[in-house]
Amino acid sequence: MGIHGNQIFTKSLTNDSLTISEGDGIALVSILCTSETGGTVTGNGQVAGVSSGAMNIAQNTAATVGTISGLPLDSLVITAPSGCTLEITAVFG
Repeated sequence: MGIHGNQIFTKSLTNDSLTISEGDGIALVSILCTSETGGTVTGNGQVAGVSSGAMNIAQNTAATVGTISGLPLDSLVITAPSGCTLEITAVFG
């Protein structure tokens, strides 16, 4: 009986966006901004009737989003506008 590890996804995202959907199987994602121009992360959930909005990620700051259960994330949009570089590391559930 062997030990099985989770696959890791890595990507430098520049002048582009990435949408993580449930079918991708990502359970944890970390986003680090390495440029002067910041990026955003936007979820799709609601809390007390308030819809999600874009969260800014400024230079040398990071955001980590994951599930305690290990179930996959759904509809998380990571955006690196012109001049922005976001370093993404994600773990499959």
